[in-house]
Order: sequence, then structure tokens, then C-alpha cells
Amino acid sequence: MTPDIIYLYSFGFSLAVISLTSWLSAAIESRMKRDTGLTNSNTGLIPTSSTGQRAELRPVEIGYMLRGGDTNHAVLVMGVDLLQRAAKLQLGAAIPEPAEYEKKMWTLAKETAKDWAMKKADPYLPPDFKTNPVGFVKRIYDLYQFITKSLKLVVKDIIADPRQLKRYFSMAGVMRLLADFISAGYQNAFATSLRDYLVANNYLVSEAQRHQAAAKMGLVGISVFPLVFLFSLVIVGNSPGVPLMLFAAAVMTGSAIISSFFITGIFAVREFLPYLTEFETLAVVLNRDSWRLRVLQTARKAMMVALTLVALGASTVVFIAGFVWLNVFGFQNAQTLILVSVFLAFPCLKAFLFLLRSWKLKNTQIATEYGEKRLAEARKRLSEKRPITALTEVLKEEDYNPIFSELMALYGIEALILLA
Repeated sequence: MTPDIIYLYSFGFSLAVISLTSWLSAAIESRMKRDTGLTNSNTGLIPTSSTGQRAELRPVEIGYMLRGGDTNHAVLVMGVDLLQRAAKLQLGAAIPEPAEYEKKMWTLAKETAKDWAMKKADPYLPPDFKTNPVGFVKRIYDLYQFITKSLKLVVKDIIADPRQLKRYFSMAGVMRLLADFISAGYQNAFATSLRDYLVANNYLVSEAQRHQAAAKMGLVGISVFPLVFLFSLVIVGNSPGVPLMLFAAAVMTGSAIISSFFITGIFAVREFLPYLTEFETLAVVLNRDSWRLRVLQTARKAMMVALTLVALGASTVVFIAGFVWLNVFGFQNAQTLILVSVFLAFPCLKAFLFLLRSWKLKNTQIATEYGEKRLAEARKRLSEKRPITALTEVLKEEDYNPIFSELMALYGIEALILLA
């Protein structure tokens, strides 16, 4: 066969393998997300509000599902949300009944908010009416003035300059509450209770279904490598003899696998850089002219260019090494064989992505079809809100409003970092 025909066959083989394995992986995930509700003994336990309508996902549930079961993020979101509820409760507002997984931490949040309120209000608390009636009336008036003027000042300052947020939102207070929560040994029980609740209500895929799908996904990824080796044997042919034929096929397959492994590993580094994707999302959502956002955007682009160059450089070195080995063993068509190996690197790269997905299915929480639909609804509803607008609404309203906690669940603590 001429080199052009060989390249055409290689392209067709790579395309066919990628298409077939992609279809299989999509079918595996679709069935996993669809069948979880059928195998769940508690199917149909969809939460409803007091009016009988379907209840919205709570902020902690949004955060936990979006981050694939990140307990630390869920605990942080719940801490902020429960403190807000406890503060509103001190003002007599109606708040939702805490869920089972919130009850232990709810007690700590109420105590924290009560202590804070008493500490802030103590200088303004009126004396006993019987012993000092004039002082009682005067302190009541002073207390009213303090509350109304302080609240108006907070809202005015934040609307005028979002950077004033750090004066009114104390992450130290939230962290102290979370430290108490963790030190009390509630974190593992909370994670288990929350996960069981979401699985029981068909929001999350059960562990058994995830492990089964992960095994199938891993099998799909591993099966690509022997297919690539068999195709390499066909391309090499039997003219150089069986030993050399096997050697050439091994070099071609090895070059494709090693180069794709390097590319996968290099770009996987991006996923482990903290706050990178979250900051990039916020840069678009917040739509603010900030030097911090510009620095983050520039750094992200520079990092992607650097990763691309490193990946290309590593792959080039691998293929050159394969070309040298084929030349050393006397293959006249070494250039053609190594170019075929470049084509074969694409299905190998896809195989490594399937293996990574298999690991993720096994070790992270995955939303069901119903859960994804509810998350999409929450994303659409929250996409129209900006963190600073949400905080303003929370401060203005007397009743509990979860919008700020929901945005924190969606965007993470990064929103507060950029606003502070």
C-alpha cells in the first residue's frame, strides 16, 4: 500500500474507534443516570413545600451536587446559610425547617448567632423598666436608631462600592462555626446523611450504580489499546518477519500510548490548580473592570499556552524516539509508520480520558437525569443574579432569602474573594 492509503486507513480507524467508544461511554452514563431511580427503593420521595409544590434545592444541596460531593464546599455553604437563617430568626423572621442533615449544625449556628447578637446589642439593651423607666424608654429609642441607621448604612455602602462587602461579611465568624462543627465530629455524619438524602430522592446516582458504570467505562478505555496494537500489526505486515513485525507494532503502539499519556497528564494539571475555572467563570458573570480579574484572565491564557507547548514538546520527543528505534532496526518506511503512530495517538488519548472518567465515576458523586434537570433549573434561575445584588436583597429583606447562599454554592468562596 502507498503511504497515502495507509494514512487514510489510519485516519478512518482512529475515527471509528473514537466514535464507537464515545457512543458506548455515553450509553453507559445515560443508563447509569436513568436506572438509578428504578433501582432506588425510595423512588418518588421528591421534597415538596408546605403548599404541596416541588421544593427548590437548598443551597447546600446545589453546592454538593455541582462539586461532585465536595464535603468541604458543602459544609462552608451550609455554614453561611445557617448563620443567615439564625440571624433572621433573631429578628423574628420565618425560616425553613432544618433538614435532617442540618439539625446538629443548626444548634451550633443558633448559639453562634445569639452570642453575636447579644454582644452587639448589649451596649444598647435597656435597663429594667421598674427601676429606671426613663432610661428604658431612652434606650429603646437608641436601639431603634442603631438598627435602622446601621442597616441603611450597610446597604448604601455596599451598593455604592462592592469592595465594602468585607466590612460586613466576616469569614472569620463562619470559619469559627465550621471549626466547631468539625471538632464536634459531625462532618462524616453530615456527609453520609446528605448523600443518603440526595440518593433517596433521586438526585444522586447510588454508589453501586456508579461503581458498576465505572467498571464498564474502564473496560471501554482499556480495550482501545489492544485494538491499536492489532491495527499496527496490520499496517506493518509480515514482510520483515514475525519478530520485527511485533517489534515495529510495539514501537508504534508504545509511542502513541506514551505521548497520549503525557498529554493527558499535562492537561490534568490544570484541574488541580485551585480556583482556576471558578475565577474564570466569575470574571464573565461579575462583568467588572478589575485589575485582579484581568490578571487572572491573562495568567490563565498564559498557562494554557505553556501547557500546550509542553504537551507538544513531550509528544514530539516520544515520536522522534520511536522513529529512531525503527530506523535502527532497518525499517525503510520508518517515517510512514511513525506518522501512523501519530494518528493512533488520538484514540489512545480518548482511552485515557475514559479511564479518568472511570475514576471520577467511582470516587465522586454523580447527579441523575432528574438531578441534572433540577441543577439546570437552578443555574438558569441564578444566572440572572449577581453576588452583590443578591447580598443587597438579603440585607433589605426581613425574611430569610437563600439567594446569596445559592450563589455561593454555585460560584464558591471565590465570589467573596473577588468582591472583598
